[in-house]
Amino acid sequence: MAETRILVVDDEENILTIFRLALESRGYKVDTAGTAAEALEKARSATYQVCLLDINLPDMHGTELLKLMHQIDPSMKKLMVTGDWSPRDVELARKNGADEFVAKPLSKADLIAAVESVLTPT
Repeated sequence: MAETRILVVDDEENILTIFRLALESRGYKVDTAGTAAEALEKARSATYQVCLLDINLPDMHGTELLKLMHQIDPSMKKLMVTGDWSPRDVELARKNGADEFVAKPLSKADLIAAVESVLTPT
């Protein structure tokens, strides 16, 4: 089976580290990005099976980044992660290709379960 690559996009360094370590402990190859620009650059140069996207980024709203990531690779599973939801965010995320929504804070087990749920064919 091919290696599963995951891109984690969040402007909080501690979240990037926690998510990366949790996912790497399950054998996933994890890259991180602290800005939308960095995430787009990485998505254009590598293939990811899953992308975890924060809603609130310093250079772009997460739902707009979601739309661009979907254009780069429609087959990539995209999980929106945030502690600050609005009904408009949920609507935009659904419209722009989100596969799943995850609320912060979340445990390591919940993070892994969310990633594995989108990777499991239905």
